[in-house]
Amino acid sequence: MPRREAADFAAQAGYEVIPGVTKKTTLLVVGDQDVAKLNGKSKSAKHLKAEALIQMGEKIRILRESDFISLVKG
Repeated sequence: MPRREAADFAAQAGYEVIPGVTKKTTLLVVGDQDVAKLNGKSKSAKHLKAEALIQMGEKIRILRESDFISLVKG
């Protein structure tokens, strides 16, 4: 699912969509990544930042795209 479409889907489901990951983030949805776009990394910068914030005690839930869709539709 393209990022813009995913953001619209999340907003329609009642979620506030912001462009980055901060301490206020409660949920990060990660899609299947094109490895070529990740510059040799296995996760996106947002995913890595969310994991770092979780390690610092922030309560952020990371969901795969398909799990998020199931959650919203289900």
